[in-house]
Amino acid sequence: MFQRLVIVGPGLIGASFGLAIKKLGLAREIIGVARSLETQNGALQIGACDFVTSDLIEAATNADFVFLAPPVGQMKSVCERIAPVLTKNGIVTDAGSTKAQIVRDCEAIFGKNAHFIGGHPMAGSEKVGPLAARADLFESATWILTPTPQTDADALQVLQKMTESFGARPLILDAQTHDELLAVTSHLPHITAAALTQVFGIARGQNEVVAQLIAGGWRDGTRVAAGSAEMWRDICLSNRDAILDALDDLSLELNHFRAALGENNDGSLLDWLQSAATERRRF
Repeated sequence: MFQRLVIVGPGLIGASFGLAIKKLGLAREIIGVARSLETQNGALQIGACDFVTSDLIEAATNADFVFLAPPVGQMKSVCERIAPVLTKNGIVTDAGSTKAQIVRDCEAIFGKNAHFIGGHPMAGSEKVGPLAARADLFESATWILTPTPQTDADALQVLQKMTESFGARPLILDAQTHDELLAVTSHLPHITAAALTQVFGIARGQNEVVAQLIAGGWRDGTRVAAGSAEMWRDICLSNRDAILDALDDLSLELNHFRAALGENNDGSLLDWLQSAATERRRF
């Protein structure tokens, strides 16, 4: 399908994308771009890329497909650098966990020379780096695409077919709607996991025995807090307003619980917990 496919950031998601492309034979040549030798060597070791380099311009020159998987805060600068060297009508997409700002910035950068379509595969792990990558990572995952009125229909169809070939389920969403909903289903859970971990750290400072009392609830509730701090800092800043709204909703719920507990109101506590249990079981 593609002659020169470039993966900027062949970490967990980028390298998994490369493995999926390799498995299906969708590109003649896959080039990875990474700053660290560890990431470069890992991407080569697992076969996610044919070549790796730290030279973004060298890799992107004459590329007809680019998959962007760096931290979201770097997306704009990467696009500004590669826009002049891509093939005419090349396709560029990303894996960022926020979309509105990225789509606004990057679509304007490429203009009519290349086709930028925002994307977000809803797959991943608390693990980082290419050695954690898997060719089947995207199977059964929702893969969000955020076209605009300016999006080329043929390029969008190519991306839809590609994600389907990975076993993913493409879902078309407006970029702003994506960010508002992901603040609830992805960004807020990471923040609460980090907060629970911070509370654990306070307790451990007071009594080391708490480290021997970890069970499934704490593990499940804090797993994602082990993810990349740099990546999540950029996500939070990029989707600040929607996350602040979600934090307000969370604070409201915690205050409801705190009030019921403070009043020793067993009926209100039961209703609150039962409502949450019912909602969780639905999914």
